[in-house]
Amino acid sequence: MIKIAAVGDIMPGGILAGVNDGYISQEVLEVLRSADIRVGTLETAIGNEPNFNEEKMKRKGDVIYAKDEDLIKLKQLDINIVSLANNHFFDLGLNGAKHTIQILDELGIQHIGAGNNIQEASAPVVKVIHDKKVAFLAFCDNENIGWCPWATETEPGINPMYDDYVVSEIKKYKQQCNYVVVLCHWGKEHTWVTTPRVYKKAKKMMKAGSDLILGSHPHRVQPVVNYKDASVAYSMGNFLFPDRLLTKPRSTYYPKDPIDFSSLPVTDGYPYVDCVTYKKWKPLGRVGLVVISELGGKSPSSSNRLTRESEDGTISFYNDKKIDSVLSHRTLLLRYCPYPIMVKMENYSKVFLRKVGIRKK
Repeated sequence: MIKIAAVGDIMPGGILAGVNDGYISQEVLEVLRSADIRVGTLETAIGNEPNFNEEKMKRKGDVIYAKDEDLIKLKQLDINIVSLANNHFFDLGLNGAKHTIQILDELGIQHIGAGNNIQEASAPVVKVIHDKKVAFLAFCDNENIGWCPWATETEPGINPMYDDYVVSEIKKYKQQCNYVVVLCHWGKEHTWVTTPRVYKKAKKMMKAGSDLILGSHPHRVQPVVNYKDASVAYSMGNFLFPDRLLTKPRSTYYPKDPIDFSSLPVTDGYPYVDCVTYKKWKPLGRVGLVVISELGGKSPSSSNRLTRESEDGTISFYNDKKIDSVLSHRTLLLRYCPYPIMVKMENYSKVFLRKVGIRKK
């Protein structure tokens, strides 16, 4: 049996810049280390100099980056493979992307989903685990994600999630390997609902031969569903993604000298700012999933546990019956209901969410 631990979005900087211990509970670490391999999405660029992507600055996009020394947290978490297929990997431009890959290589952390051309961006990581070959692929949706460059035959960028292309890639590596694991950056941000687009893409990936699908981007946890032929974690939320400082217009900021955070204006949204501002996650943005998947039985099987990142950046397991109830409810809908029926039932579930205090009126 092959055991894979997967976590949600990772950005190791922010208010944890320079912090290299005490930010994660021993219990979470033990669960991660109980797996044969650990994977996640690195949703940030890495660099010590804020040479922001020119195109992103023109669009006044949200620029996210962490400093070089903070990438060591991936080693401390024993993360083996990261997906770079997301809308923030190129936030420090092409040089920043190359720099990030160089540091990952130096740390011995393998990566998928981005590169100097489509050949590099589409290249899988193939691991032999318990005498079985497992291919890890990563794609970023080409709609509703935000600006990022797409890799081509001659241009660097992110591995795109065009349906026919994704299906052909999965089929190709399923012929070469025993199992195919797909990391997907997709969906709608700050939502608990699996969109019709994501649902349909997951179905196509399962039909093509994927055994495990791991989703990110919404910054909210969404159901983990064990289907007959594959397990799908539609969104694992945020795992290590601390609060951070913003500077004009809405870019991550690291002060050279200590700063009194209590004196700064505070936001939990994504506004344009005209001065240094403290960007905090809303409570649900602090919740993530650790997904433990087993490959090798009659069918793939995944379980999950909630995590929560506190306002000081520390991560621990989180017990919330309301969230567990919502996830269980939606897991059943996704597992057993045709999607059109689920959409209708979703209207009823909104009333339920308000009653349990998850959703505001």
